[in-house]
Amino acid sequence: MKIRALTTLIAALALAACGEGGPRYLVDSPPSNLRVRAAVSTLLVRTVSLPTYAADEEIAFQDKNGVVKTSNSGLWADDPERATTLTVTRHLNAMTSAKVAPEPWPLPAPPDGVVDVRIENFIATNQGTFRISGQYFIGSEVPVQDDIFEDPDYVPRSLPAPLPDRVGIFDIAVALAGDGPSAIAEAQAAALTRLSEQIARDLVR
Repeated sequence: MKIRALTTLIAALALAACGEGGPRYLVDSPPSNLRVRAAVSTLLVRTVSLPTYAADEEIAFQDKNGVVKTSNSGLWADDPERATTLTVTRHLNAMTSAKVAPEPWPLPAPPDGVVDVRIENFIATNQGTFRISGQYFIGSEVPVQDDIFEDPDYVPRSLPAPLPDRVGIFDIAVALAGDGPSAIAEAQAAALTRLSEQIARDLVR
């Protein structure tokens, strides 16, 4: 983004910070063409952990000096942690063969695997991008055993976990296509699609 456009964006958001309330913005992530067969049939997505500034309904941005500021005029339409968790869940449902749900787990049988996403940076930067970075953790909650109920003397043995433990690191930047909260919402949505694609690829055994 050119310096002039970046200055315009920062000025617009700073001006909005002087007001109260204001329009609310949805984060509507674009679909992906990625389709993979997951190593598990059911998957739990834990509530995504966001930085304090990003968990608030006010839209955060970074000014030219690197200071994180928020706007009381442009607000998120939903609780950011809830919205982010549901977005990742929806994407993984579409991208993988697994049945994916957020916590609390809604299905009768426990999930075969779990994904825990912890985000460190989740902000419109002074470089003209929306940046999302952090780590995610994948694994199986309950060890699997090959019980043979017909043989009372049989000692069950542990089987390999259906979803091996993995740790993923991500650092995604999407260019802001314009000025103001709507551009931030659009770039954030695209970044969440990319994050979900990365997680989906790690769900393949």
